[in-house]
Amino acid sequence: MLHAKMFCMNTTRVIAWNTGVQAVGKVVSTLFGVIIIALMTRYLGQTGFGYYSTANAFYQIFAIVLDLGINVMIVQMLGQHRGDKAYEDRAVSATMTFRIITSFVLLGIVPFVGLLFPYALPVKIAFFALWISFFSASLNQIVIGVQQRHLKMHIVAISEVLGRAILLVGLIIAMAMHWGLTAIVIFVSIGSLANLIVNWAVASKYACFKWNVDVAFWKELLTKSWPIGISILFNLLYFKSDAFILSLVKDAAEVGIYSAAYRVLEILITFPFMLAGVMLPLMSHAWAKKNKKQFTQLIRQSYLSILLFAIPLVAGVFVLGTPAMILISGPDFAASGDILKILTLAIAAIYFGTISSHVVVAINAQMKMLPIYVIVAVLTIIGYIIYIPPYGMWAAAWLTVFSEVAVALGSTWFALRSAPGSMPIVQILKIILASVVMTLVIYPLRNLWVPIPVIIGMLTFAALVIATGAIAPKTIKMIFNTKKVAELSD
Repeated sequence: MLHAKMFCMNTTRVIAWNTGVQAVGKVVSTLFGVIIIALMTRYLGQTGFGYYSTANAFYQIFAIVLDLGINVMIVQMLGQHRGDKAYEDRAVSATMTFRIITSFVLLGIVPFVGLLFPYALPVKIAFFALWISFFSASLNQIVIGVQQRHLKMHIVAISEVLGRAILLVGLIIAMAMHWGLTAIVIFVSIGSLANLIVNWAVASKYACFKWNVDVAFWKELLTKSWPIGISILFNLLYFKSDAFILSLVKDAAEVGIYSAAYRVLEILITFPFMLAGVMLPLMSHAWAKKNKKQFTQLIRQSYLSILLFAIPLVAGVFVLGTPAMILISGPDFAASGDILKILTLAIAAIYFGTISSHVVVAINAQMKMLPIYVIVAVLTIIGYIIYIPPYGMWAAAWLTVFSEVAVALGSTWFALRSAPGSMPIVQILKIILASVVMTLVIYPLRNLWVPIPVIIGMLTFAALVIATGAIAPKTIKMIFNTKKVAELSD
């Protein structure tokens, strides 16, 4: 009994510490990301940023196929075989080898396929300049899986900050020298490569990345991962197809306005995936050991942590979305603020649904979610095809909200069935109350310089969360207690 209690306390501390470090890293990374968006949109303008966004959207359609569910499945498999070093070395080396081969082949054809589309010349040049960025990112996903297994997500946060810092410096140089879009895209690739190098260098100290053509393991991996892969395929098809379809039927300026808001969404949704990545091997281990109490506790902690960010975020964006986009990108992107207000509903759904979808993976219920992904993807893409031509970016935004809410509801239903009582209802109500009061406080300040209501809102929300007991003081203290974290991850 004492051992079990100590395990729960230590695990909670590790999770809290990882989440806390990631949160700090994410604040810095997000700040860099916002500055990068601000510089790029102001320098390139609506059309130039539209060109850049079109090239990204085109690549992302192909990158979807690369996943195959491998990124999530390798984390689950490592969690289930925790402590088996031989198995981990084989799994990591074989998976990385497979990813290198498939990424090189599939991503290698993207620039040449892009030449067949009626895009402007700057877009077609960007296809070639972006190759290293997407190739590095695809390998980095496997390395991040290893970091998740060892609860070393602070390394992921550091490498992400470094990558964005390099991009920021490169962007400033390109702007000062008037090198244009192509140079900026090259620096995007350099930043992504730096991110991979740092992550790989650290992870190689406790993981094996040697070349390993292990066909038997590949078959085992794909046999287990294909249901997740199909789910992710349909999930990402509707998530990434909006900008692609928009680029085919609308001008680059509208693509730029929509993509400016969407880039903010992509920056904001990285946090729930980082948290869920830390939780997945722990949840998988608890489920495999049939430790129902610990499993439920982990899910409860995950929902509570994620909603602490999602609920006030939605409230804040509704009040400050347009002033924030004008501050970031300039008056030419004021319409992006209205798009962001719509997309913030999708952001909240993604935050919530990310935890639920990882619970589904932990309990091996991926096949049960597949019909939901297929139906939502088909309906959303049909909606894109029908409504984007006449209504443009507004249709793309609302259909994104529809798809993310539908998937979040479906995955949450399965998650709660596996762990009844895991939803912290009382704490959620307290968080909602704190968010409502925060909104009332910042609304009269909405016309001030944006950082002023943002800071006041954050302080108000934090004070109310602590005062109402939505988060216990002992949980906050855990974030700063790093003792024995390294030991627990082994």
